[in-house]
Amino acid sequence: MKNLHKILPLAGVGALLTSALLFDGTAQANDISAAAPQMYEVTITNLTSNQIISPPIVASHNGSTSMFKAGSAANADMQALAEDGDNSGLVATLTADIDVFDVATFGAGIAPGASDTTIITIDRMHTRLSVAGMLVTTNDAFIGLDSVTDMVSTTEMVFFAPVYDAGTEFNSEDCAFIPGPPCGNGGSHDPTPAEGFIHLSNGIHGQGTLAAETYDWGTYGARIEIKRL
Repeated sequence: MKNLHKILPLAGVGALLTSALLFDGTAQANDISAAAPQMYEVTITNLTSNQIISPPIVASHNGSTSMFKAGSAANADMQALAEDGDNSGLVATLTADIDVFDVATFGAGIAPGASDTTIITIDRMHTRLSVAGMLVTTNDAFIGLDSVTDMVSTTEMVFFAPVYDAGTEFNSEDCAFIPGPPCGNGGSHDPTPAEGFIHLSNGIHGQGTLAAETYDWGTYGARIEIKRL
């Protein structure tokens, strides 16, 4: 049974709605609430034309924690991922979090039009899933899923993930502060004050070094398929 979802903006910056757009198959609950931990295959497809997604991180957790939260300030670990594609801080913090069950990372970045897969484990007490990976030719944009929960009742889901702005670096679009190609300046950050909270990105506008017609992504940044093994 497969569900197709989009993550859509509601009125107000950063608010989200997970909307089921397609339901295919007979409605049969496949609840893991009384079962042993279950393994899920997470496949991410890069939907942009010229943005590489940095090695994504995936975590299963309960409702007492989160990888990031739209509308709130990004923590230092999320800032490192969004500005430099560095997921090491998030891996360490989430692994040490008692409210997190499993953490998985992809072995490499995902090129435009390409897909990659990792495995994550979920149990009955940790039924939320979060995902994040930077769009590397930006100041601080990333694709993400924030605490999606539908996997407890289905065996296969597809989400179209939006692109968020971490709100930690000014969107100068200046190659001097961009880690990805053609810039290659990881670790160098624009000192101009930024928005200060995670919100839906408004894309590339060509105001700096980056050409909008080349590096903008339109609406969604990634297709994320979650399938129980």
